[in-house]
Amino acid sequence: MTSCPVVSQDLKASVKSVCPTLVLASASPNRRALLEDCDVKVIVRPQDINEICGLTEPSSVVRTLSRQKLDSYLISPLFDRTIPAIAVDTLVCLDGSLLGKPSDKDDAARMLRRLSGRTHEVLSGMSVYNPASGDVTVICDTSLVRFREFSDEDIAWYVGTGDPIGAAGAYKIQSHGYKLIEDISGSFSNIIGLPLEKLVGILA
Repeated sequence: MTSCPVVSQDLKASVKSVCPTLVLASASPNRRALLEDCDVKVIVRPQDINEICGLTEPSSVVRTLSRQKLDSYLISPLFDRTIPAIAVDTLVCLDGSLLGKPSDKDDAARMLRRLSGRTHEVLSGMSVYNPASGDVTVICDTSLVRFREFSDEDIAWYVGTGDPIGAAGAYKIQSHGYKLIEDISGSFSNIIGLPLEKLVGILA
């Protein structure tokens, strides 16, 4: 890709319309930035949970982990039943194998070598508390990302940018990562880690 995709102005307006204020049950700076770019007031309520659920099927894993995070917030003293709240968990899946966040630079390089020239899935499980109904909705959104083939020098450059650390699959599309990508299919915001289109659909 020669330029990074962007969230459309129409989608940003829709997000702000359905949730001008939102609780994010996560410390993720990427998700917070994505929401704030939609002019949403974000109240950050990170939850300290054990991110091990005993499941292996990718969509079940991300849905379950997102629900655990949201449930932790919903039973906390800081829960405000008048404000929408979300929790999200994002993983990369290649050939049925889940790729989380790399443990270090060497691990990031190994992940990127596996992804080179391949198409992988980005799955985000999202749990949404809707104050209008008091209900919780849990969904999974999937986007496809095809990486171009790249060399060891490309990998060394990208690891050196610092992007891979803390990023599922060892890349951030919204930073320098788009330069490694040939094509995407599905929600761009989901690849960042928060499917905005699904959020609007649930809260609208």
